[in-house]
Amino acid sequence: SRGLGDVYKRQPMGRAMMYIASVFSQLERETIAERIRDNMHELAKTGRWLGGNTPTGFKSGSVSKITIDGKERKSYKLIPIPEEIEIPKMIFDLYIETDSLTAVEAELLRQRIKTKQGKDFTRFAIKAILQNPVYMVADEDAYNYFIEKEAEIFFPKEAFDGSCGIMAYNRTLQRPGKANQIRPMEEWIVAVGKHPGIIAGSDWVQVQAMLDVNKSKSYR
Repeated sequence: SRGLGDVYKRQPMGRAMMYIASVFSQLERETIAERIRDNMHELAKTGRWLGGNTPTGFKSGSVSKITIDGKERKSYKLIPIPEEIEIPKMIFDLYIETDSLTAVEAELLRQRIKTKQGKDFTRFAIKAILQNPVYMVADEDAYNYFIEKEAEIFFPKEAFDGSCGIMAYNRTLQRPGKANQIRPMEEWIVAVGKHPGIIAGSDWVQVQAMLDVNKSKSYR
């Protein structure tokens, strides 16, 4: 016997109603996505830190209050931790020198350098630091790189004067119970942050190229 749904689908009016419902569902999804994108644009104007786990080397500090969507919210920025900010600098230097995540991991273990949580650095954690644009100086090399990668840059080229670091919004796809996945760079919204960058744009770009080469070698 056929279910009521099957009978409903066979009726012209039923098929029409199902089509209309699917159209409205798609419209709702697109409207929500557009609203999220608009909020990202508003956040990008501020260059503020959105909260959550701070990157190695930084802590979060309250700056001022801002108004988004008619609501007053606290504004936060990343503040370098003097004794901790040397860790990501060392990681970038070691990787450029050795071209090996394993070698970087071994050196951090040898020096007994720990993560914020007091654990040993793994290659996964090291790679996450190397790929994080928050450490990059917002300079001309950074601007040209994001233009080439077709990311959405929310600041004019003149703002990339080397005085601050990069904030990248909409960078990760967060799914409950799963590790965050990095979105394609053309989906990023790139802004000049309120924190200092610690890695020159040219060095950060070089590291990304090295990681890509090593990834392709590993895949083969």
